[in-house]
Amino acid sequence: MLATRVEHETGPRWPYARQMVARSVTIIGPGAIGAAVGASLIDSGHDVSFASRTPFEVLDVTHPDGRVLQEIDCVSDPAAATISDTVMLAVKAHHTEAARPFLDAIVHAGTTLFVLQNGVEHIERLAPLVPAGVDIVPVVIALPAVRSAPGVVRTERQGLLSVPNSLGGKLLEELFVDSFIVAEAVDDWITAAWRKLLTNAASGGIGTLSRSDNRVLAADPDGRQLTLELMLEVAMVARAEGADLPDELAELMLDGLLENAGRHVASIVADRLAGAPTEWDARNAVINRIASRHGIDVPINKMITTLIRLGEPIEDGAP
Repeated sequence: MLATRVEHETGPRWPYARQMVARSVTIIGPGAIGAAVGASLIDSGHDVSFASRTPFEVLDVTHPDGRVLQEIDCVSDPAAATISDTVMLAVKAHHTEAARPFLDAIVHAGTTLFVLQNGVEHIERLAPLVPAGVDIVPVVIALPAVRSAPGVVRTERQGLLSVPNSLGGKLLEELFVDSFIVAEAVDDWITAAWRKLLTNAASGGIGTLSRSDNRVLAADPDGRQLTLELMLEVAMVARAEGADLPDELAELMLDGLLENAGRHVASIVADRLAGAPTEWDARNAVINRIASRHGIDVPINKMITTLIRLGEPIEDGAP
């Protein structure tokens, strides 16, 4: 499949007649993030296929520069999947185990596996599920995207993917050249990951319990203060892990979040509103685990984690 830009508000970045040397990439989990990332790769001229429990035939992603609209290859049966040297796992963290059949079918020793998930335990989460010799590359995602139907996604701003400065990280940079998503290999990935977790734990945690978008974080002085105190707890744990997150950064990040994504509904909030399981473990419980290793008390995050967990849907057969 030769990828092409189908629609573009400002005209194509490269002529349609130009032949691109396409890399084959398989994306497992084309939800909002996976579909947007796939469209961005198509935008850069790559051959992209998808693996999804819910099959679809057309990718339709609207982004800041225009639109990618293209028929795609999507398998819903792991038995029909083929191995790939370049794979992106874009399922939510709590769906990782459910993606195991696709991982077994697609990933092999020598695969570069990019893990596009929240949290800071990407490698720990995936290492037991893939063969030895797989290069697991953790990815921090900054990409507000909304899915309205299988393969149909809208994203309002340019996306950013941050990866460790490694061979895999450099490969990711190359994959997203000339696209509406930018990938960057950074020397201090730990700080990048904990910066994202700082906002995820606060905006997602408080948003889930209040069932609100990001504006609730500044709805009144008490809401803002609670958010800042939670962020300070997370920053303390982040520093123990080696991240460069001084306390004064919390308020700056909160102001930036409200300015750039004030009306954004975090994915964990959307899942709670839909009655679906949430990423409470990867977003909040992980902080408790790591804090315990360092002997750090995080009472606000512990309380928020417990309350989110208690609101999770009850599995069939559970008491």
